[in-house]
Amino acid sequence: MNEKTRLAFVIMLYNIMIKHAFVKVGTPGLPVGPFFEHVKYNIGGLFFSFSDLENRILRGNRIPPGHTQPLFGYDDPRRDLSLSTVDPRIHFALNCGASSCPPIKRYTTDAIEEELRIVAMSYAESDDNIRLDEEHSTLYLSQIFNWYGPDFGRNSMEVARTLVGYLRGNKRQILERMLRKETINLSFLPYDWSTDSQLPRPFALGHFNMDP
Repeated sequence: MNEKTRLAFVIMLYNIMIKHAFVKVGTPGLPVGPFFEHVKYNIGGLFFSFSDLENRILRGNRIPPGHTQPLFGYDDPRRDLSLSTVDPRIHFALNCGASSCPPIKRYTTDAIEEELRIVAMSYAESDDNIRLDEEHSTLYLSQIFNWYGPDFGRNSMEVARTLVGYLRGNKRQILERMLRKETINLSFLPYDWSTDSQLPRPFALGHFNMDP
């Protein structure tokens, strides 16, 4: 697949796999790491976890949260599938099943740029995800910006400049004024890991059967 097709395909695949895994093996409890690292799917003869798809394919084999180094080694055949650039808007398209996740949408090769633009703007409009405190020069952000901070910028000012592109109207004007102060603080909002999955059952590592 070319990179645009791979980008759209893997986002859709991730979102579908989450729903399937919830039915087959249960929903992740805290900590969530075992679920996202150890539930794997055979895709074309290679096995991929949710973390593989998100961090090692869509994020170009960047370091996942809670790790110190990328996990696709140089001799790993899956490494060739990693995207060459990271589009931070993927974080507004992936739904891991938690209540704080973005809603699931449809993504296509031909329209992926516009589709990601729309979901980024929709995500940024909600004060549950991005809240501005101009008086104290503070951005209150979803934990997504904490876990995947490097995708949005190397420091608070770069993150804020990235976010300007997702905002509209009064909210954008406020952030532009905040940027002129040249000092912005970041604070991260709680993340709701609960799920609206019907009849949820807890995931237990090593005690599941993924047969259809």
